Amino acid sequence: MSNKKIRVRMNPGVHPLFKEITNYPPKEVRYFFNEPKGDHNSASKRKFRGIVAKLHKTGLPRMIYVGNSDKYDILYSTRGILPLNRKNWIVDIESGAAFAGLRWKDLRKPLMQNIIRKFLLSKYCKKIIPHSEAAKKSMLENIDCSGFEHKIETVYLAWHTTKFKRKMSDKVRMSFIGRDFYVKGGQDVQEAFKILDKKYPGKLELKYKGLVPENKKLNIPNVKYLEKIPDTKKFYEVIFGDCDIYIQPTIVDSYGVSILEAMSTGLPIVCTDDFALPELVKEGYNGFLVKSPVHWYDHRFDDEQYERLALKVHPETVKELVEKISILIENPKLRKRMGKNSFNLVKYGKFSIKERNKKLGRIYEEALKK
Repeated sequence: MSNKKIRVRMNPGVHPLFKEITNYPPKEVRYFFNEPKGDHNSASKRKFRGIVAKLHKTGLPRMIYVGNSDKYDILYSTRGILPLNRKNWIVDIESGAAFAGLRWKDLRKPLMQNIIRKFLLSKYCKKIIPHSEAAKKSMLENIDCSGFEHKIETVYLAWHTTKFKRKMSDKVRMSFIGRDFYVKGGQDVQEAFKILDKKYPGKLELKYKGLVPENKKLNIPNVKYLEKIPDTKKFYEVIFGDCDIYIQPTIVDSYGVSILEAMSTGLPIVCTDDFALPELVKEGYNGFLVKSPVHWYDHRFDDEQYERLALKVHPETVKELVEKISILIENPKLRKRMGKNSFNLVKYGKFSIKERNKKLGRIYEEALKK
């Protein structure tokens, strides 16, 4: 290859994960993109996703068009297939349902399956890059990939690292992020904390960042419900810097970006074994996995049953949370070692920017040769 940088046109969304791609490109690559604006979880963004969802119900998959594509060497889609572009392109996915706006039922529609298959088979589609092995498996299980299996390659999301000199405290501090109280496991976190607070009186603190129904908030002085923190640096200091253990007993994550963020600051993790999370957290190495009785992927075609199960407190999860968190409370050296292992996985390992960019750089170069 010449010294000329590969020009990649990308369409990043407002989720912070996209900044981790555009802010840290491979050395041989220059990304071109329009800076996304707004909040991923704002009312306007949710409304827009609702409009798009109606299109998916008709059998049309997620798709985009890139104008002036001749100006670029490769098109990088984070929004599904590119049916009208005659330019080499790649697409990343968080699960097989990404092509249907994360609506599994719509993905089953014959029209949608046929359109997806047609364009993924196209000579212009050079690579499909799932964020995890779980995402890759979910694609293979739900889409007929015969003829283009060789195009599918996992490229893990990466994150920049942030080193903290954590303040000394006589308390063991825990943090949890959960925008949706139930599906992120908020009810199980609170039930586990009530037990732990009695077991270790005066020794614990929980910081909860997310939406919590007022009637569900605990009236305990060492539980802090945090408001929105728009400044990223301040957010990291409050949630991850002033913290000893990160907890996330989610039953809905397709990846677990907040877990990756916590790892990137050197925290041990206690989370459920949902979807891709066992790829982020290695049992006994950088944290503990809690077996969840509810996995969203298993109930992907039955929303009503999933919602009924999600709205409950899950005693099995609570019991394991108490057991695993207790181990970390009682062993500060283990917390430190696991936290270091988390940090190293992001700084040097499979979730590092260096490892991700090595793969992406190779993928781009291979796409140009074909």
